[in-house]
Amino acid sequence: MTESSILAVRIHAGFNAGAFLSGLLALNDLPGGMAGAYLRMLFPAIDCGLEYAPRYVNSIRGMSARILAPKEHAHRHPADIRAIYDKSRLSDGARALADRVWQVLAGAEAKVHGMTMDEVHFHEVGRMANILAIGLSAELFLKMNISRIVASPIPMNEGEVECAHGLLPYPAPAMFTMLEGVAVRASSGKGELVTPTGLAILKGFGAEFGPWPEMTIEKAAQIFVWGSSFEGVPNGSRFFLGSPAPAAAE
Repeated sequence: MTESSILAVRIHAGFNAGAFLSGLLALNDLPGGMAGAYLRMLFPAIDCGLEYAPRYVNSIRGMSARILAPKEHAHRHPADIRAIYDKSRLSDGARALADRVWQVLAGAEAKVHGMTMDEVHFHEVGRMANILAIGLSAELFLKMNISRIVASPIPMNEGEVECAHGLLPYPAPAMFTMLEGVAVRASSGKGELVTPTGLAILKGFGAEFGPWPEMTIEKAAQIFVWGSSFEGVPNGSRFFLGSPAPAAAE
């Protein structure tokens, strides 16, 4: 891999923290057992694990991952999540990168509810599985020497989403706010095609949103969301790692 790599993420239906983590694991050729051991090394105080395995959707093979963590009903503040990272073995760079994701989420929640970012408390997005997935993703990402992320426009529909605030039109309030400055496209898919956590990871990691970058593709990975399928639309996301095309590099 070159010193300066590009990551292209083309999103169809089903993109969340687990999907982003799956893409990085696949591009790193990291087996599930090794990835789980790495996760536990980074978070030794937390009883956690990782499942990472092939999944077939419409007879197409892709990879899928999910974090295993204790079930809980915690409503965490940003400071609570920061404390988990501070007690971990994440590198300083990964800790800072993961914190940027939570700053994106906290900023959106603060705007929705008319409060400061420190006063925000996370419902679904603040569960331990997301905290660990974002931390592990940050560590893997920094090891890949990626200088640029380009994500496709986010697929949007007219569906509904059930959350802690009841039944709401999609996109949910925090997602609605985070879409400012993001390219989107219409989709006929039903349900939450991209979660707030998935979008926050892209924004926190500094992604651009738009057409394909000029690049030479060196690795590609088909990724599906663990346990979810969407009817009538292409499922999953595709990750491409490569180097700037010669014309683009000049």
